[in-house]
Amino acid sequence: MKKYDVALSFAGEDRQHAEALADLLEAGGYDPFYDKDELANLWGKNLYDYLSSVYKDRARYCVMFLSKYYERKLWTTHERQMAQARAFQENREYILPVRLDDTEIPGIPPTVGYLDLRMMTIEEVYEALDKKLSGTTPKTAATDRTASSVVERDTTEYVLLVSEDGKSYFIPVQNARWDSTEISLELLPESPEETAFLRTLRRHINDAFARDAHIALALREDAAWVKPQDIVETASGSQIVWKAVFNEKRHRQNGNPLGEMTFGSLSPDKMAEMRAKRILLDEKLGELPPDFQNRTGPAGLFNEATLEMFVRGRNGFQISASPIPSVYRSVGQTVGRFEKFARLTSVLQLKLSNTVEEILQLDLKLLNAKELQVEFRGRRARRYTNVEPSIIEFNGVCPLSQ
Repeated sequence: MKKYDVALSFAGEDRQHAEALADLLEAGGYDPFYDKDELANLWGKNLYDYLSSVYKDRARYCVMFLSKYYERKLWTTHERQMAQARAFQENREYILPVRLDDTEIPGIPPTVGYLDLRMMTIEEVYEALDKKLSGTTPKTAATDRTASSVVERDTTEYVLLVSEDGKSYFIPVQNARWDSTEISLELLPESPEETAFLRTLRRHINDAFARDAHIALALREDAAWVKPQDIVETASGSQIVWKAVFNEKRHRQNGNPLGEMTFGSLSPDKMAEMRAKRILLDEKLGELPPDFQNRTGPAGLFNEATLEMFVRGRNGFQISASPIPSVYRSVGQTVGRFEKFARLTSVLQLKLSNTVEEILQLDLKLLNAKELQVEFRGRRARRYTNVEPSIIEFNGVCPLSQ
């Protein structure tokens, strides 16, 4: 009868956490029991008896994702009771709790050591579990994969495409070429929504009413306004590959945005720095300079509102807040994806808001469930031929919760 390294117990509402951990375990050479991977095996079985066997007899450890949803479900109660019977028989730490909130779970006293996903990432949970698993029974040479295997699984490169209505699509890229006027991509859409978006772009190419349509694109450290030129869907074995060609819309890139002029005591470079900190650190206007503070009444309000317009910018994206917290709310538990998606979104806004011309450094590191460490260095566009372009450089923490 098949044995498992880890049995994952969770409520359906918390599946994204369990799935992320199952992926990491499989990439690390372990064999987890995760129901979605066992559909064929579970088909037709008496689930009550089969799950009793899994959680009581056939796993080395049971990881429980504890939450308000976990406490309410009949199946999670059954899984927990079977795991508790095993823990009682063996008198060891068979149950490994991972908390998602503070809900009390029968039979899991608050004194039991647990990991908290509100304070750490799922990768950190995996690292702790890996140490526990490898410390009890060494993996065989056939399944021994080092931490580099976990990193390797996250080497997927993405392109960010933003539709005219502002919706973002992060699509895996197989090959990419970007020359002076044209961008060629081989795309591997992962969802029906991404495929539908590409089909919409393909239809628009020959649509007379949509020929002036443009979208925003970010890849690596560059971004541009682009227009679809050619989109072809091809089959490579069992894999569907979309070959897309975009032309850059240069007249949109090089407009003269509001903000490229001195306003009071603030230079265009200073306002660009304020915009960059808003994008990356979610900073608001904060305390106004003295020449703005001295204005009272309607004049003061006018100056503050005008400064806000200068900082937001008028060409391309208007920056009212950082996009990073909303990206985290979408994919925060998949840390590798979150950091990549946050980076692409930041590149897009930094460049298309005319904040910087070149991104020299942009390092993002998730510290915990509430904070992202940011290190940034970017070069502004040259304004005068005899003056070197200025550099914007700072580091800080972007809050991820509102």
